[in-house]
Amino acid sequence: MQKVSLLVLLIAFVSQSAFAQNDKEGSKDHPLIQRFKQSYIYDYEVTSFEPYSVVTGKSNGTKLTSTQEVEGKVYRIFYSLPTDAGSVYEIYTNYLNAFKNSGAEILFSCKNLSDCGRYFWDYLGKLDKKMQMPAYYGEELAYLAAKFSKDGMAYYVTVIPGYGLSEMGYEVTVVEAKEMSQQITLGSFEKAMNEKGKVSLYGILFDTGSDVIKQSSYAEIELIAQYLKNNPGKKVYIVGHTDNTGGYELNMKLSEKRALSVINALTSKNGISSSRLTAAGVGPVAPESVNTTEEGRKKNRRVEVVLNEN
Repeated sequence: MQKVSLLVLLIAFVSQSAFAQNDKEGSKDHPLIQRFKQSYIYDYEVTSFEPYSVVTGKSNGTKLTSTQEVEGKVYRIFYSLPTDAGSVYEIYTNYLNAFKNSGAEILFSCKNLSDCGRYFWDYLGKLDKKMQMPAYYGEELAYLAAKFSKDGMAYYVTVIPGYGLSEMGYEVTVVEAKEMSQQITLGSFEKAMNEKGKVSLYGILFDTGSDVIKQSSYAEIELIAQYLKNNPGKKVYIVGHTDNTGGYELNMKLSEKRALSVINALTSKNGISSSRLTAAGVGPVAPESVNTTEEGRKKNRRVEVVLNEN
């Protein structure tokens, strides 16, 4: 993720020389993403702050299996282009490769019915009432969602290419959010545990040097409890992490005390058996970021829930 330096993506296949038409007045590319060759901006909207749902799983025929709720400043840019300038697959593949090469986290990607699942386009339209792409573009479609991080900001990007009735276009949405402001949902918690065997929680907070849980932290503790109630056969480690402020021994002890405080909340307030919970404190020895900036230290002060598969 650190390879991102506010990207100018897709240079290899972007041509600025010949757009089919002029861009909509007042519109512009987002600085994170450049346009595909011969595209022009047909529609454009920026909202200062609103929620947005990122699709993170295919349709099972009755619903989208997974979404992630984010919020922040939202850019919606709908591009049109001549049908001979590129295909849905070409647009999708170029953006996918560019995101991967730039160190992005790919949250979800699919193309056409076989990958996206039955009725994916319908459910996408119901999820995002402001989606600007015409429904008939669903004749051919693809979906790509990625996340970049830079200087304490999270950039959630979706790209939706579509074709229908001999027209071609793609919608780019960029949500600019403060990294630490994103509240994890039960769906994203389950997804992380299933795919990675662990999840990092940044909303379980303590005063400096203290193992007393702040009242605002209980929403995330309840997420841990709900996950364990939904998965009665699972056991987990609760792992405390600190930044490097203060002495090493102090931080090692403090991180374990904080993990024990979370376990106490899970058992006393949420009815989770202590036999399913093991506390560990690793202090500053497993950082997610540098400790030389406040944003980095915020990332390092966290609680992780890790599957105990013994």
